[in-house]
Amino acid sequence: MYKSRGLNVFLDISTYCNAGCPQCHRTDPNGLGKASWLPLIQWDLKTFKKAYNLEQYKVRYHSFEFCGTWGDPVMNRELLSMVQYIIDNSNATISIDTNGSIRDEEWWFNLGIIGGRRLHVTFAVDGIDQKMHSHYRRNTDLKKVLANMESISQTLSKPRVRTIVFKHNEDYLEQIEEMSRSYGASTIEFTPSDRWEKGSVFNFIDEFGNDQKLEQSRIVNGYKV
Repeated sequence: MYKSRGLNVFLDISTYCNAGCPQCHRTDPNGLGKASWLPLIQWDLKTFKKAYNLEQYKVRYHSFEFCGTWGDPVMNRELLSMVQYIIDNSNATISIDTNGSIRDEEWWFNLGIIGGRRLHVTFAVDGIDQKMHSHYRRNTDLKKVLANMESISQTLSKPRVRTIVFKHNEDYLEQIEEMSRSYGASTIEFTPSDRWEKGSVFNFIDEFGNDQKLEQSRIVNGYKV
């Protein structure tokens, strides 16, 4: 007889984000600000506990995934407390998707200490240098991303990397993997962008008023190493 392992929760706990990625659902077409229709909200610990009362054990949870669809979960001021609450009151695993260019190294180390092996953080690394990385991951600092990733890698929680593949970085995937592993990444996933509504070119205007573009990669299927 099949026995369920428990519920899997996918949740955006913040619609705030420090980045301005041009193809992101939460931003305007140029990635210069959030979409006008998107409200800025954050879950607090009290609301989270009310929605997921783990202390009563009435429902068994298998995993919590703090996804970054409408914001970066690390922007939430009470994320550490939420992770601690899940660890203390369940056997669930925790996944966090982030651009990684938020908080300092001490914060990331503390997150890894709290979450341990049950915590899986995926960082966004889209280039081998700042220029390549920020062509899509606008308003983020690659050096800060790598430093934060290295910090959490010093704990039992081993970071992961996801790279969105475009034409401008498709020839550098081996170098991205090598660099990411040198900063503690355990796995690297290469995922071509699928957000092409009109052809294979996405045109946008940067923060300086210059015309820019993203071009679709020749790599059709993503892969993990």
